[in-house]
Amino acid sequence: MSHTHCSARAQLGARPIHAVLLDLDGTLIDTLDEFELALGHMLCSLQLPPTTRATIARTIGKGSEHLVRSILAGALAQAGLPHDEQAVAQRFDEAMRLYFIGYDNAGHEHAKVYPGVREGLQALQALGLPMAVVTNKPMRLARPLLDATGLAGQIEFLYAGDSFARRKPDPYPLLQACERLGQAPQQVLMIGDSANDAAAARAAGCAIALLRYGFNHGEPIEQVAADAYFDSIAEIAAQLAAAPA
Repeated sequence: MSHTHCSARAQLGARPIHAVLLDLDGTLIDTLDEFELALGHMLCSLQLPPTTRATIARTIGKGSEHLVRSILAGALAQAGLPHDEQAVAQRFDEAMRLYFIGYDNAGHEHAKVYPGVREGLQALQALGLPMAVVTNKPMRLARPLLDATGLAGQIEFLYAGDSFARRKPDPYPLLQACERLGQAPQQVLMIGDSANDAAAARAAGCAIALLRYGFNHGEPIEQVAADAYFDSIAEIAAQLAAAPA
């Protein structure tokens, strides 16, 4: 992909923006159906009671290990079985194995690119802004998802939850992405849907735009401090493009 950066001027408020980082689940793609199918397979195989979509939506965003551990603990409790840290740890490896099998079996036909994403990414490209995805989802799930939805061609690179020892809300993956893009964090915009994204961006020194759709651990997104809130990535691109010359 070409690295012709900033052919047009882009600003969020008074801050110049030279590159964009994007979250994946709940920001680019609605993957709730995929999570539900994968976790359903895991729980059924373990002969544990099913979870709910609302519980899954509240738990998404901190990586697959956290998701599986939390859902497993809840299902053990619902079944009246020991669900302390040790009990969960004893079943965790098998649960993760079954979760990945369930995710692979689900395919990606259930993944839905959010409205405004494709045209928004095209508009950001037209502004000359290089883009990268920084997600807590493991690479073995994140890369095929971007490929299957046709979004991979619009980003420079992907950093996943297992790309580094630390993940969001730690700023480290964002700082590494800024460095790879050759941009100071202060001139990079993080687009996400959760408190995790906002905390990582704030600690890194990036601007943060939060989307009103998505997951955010089941909490209203406007309770999370950000530079701005939007209804779509297309709306973000339009605002950046409207910056005064």
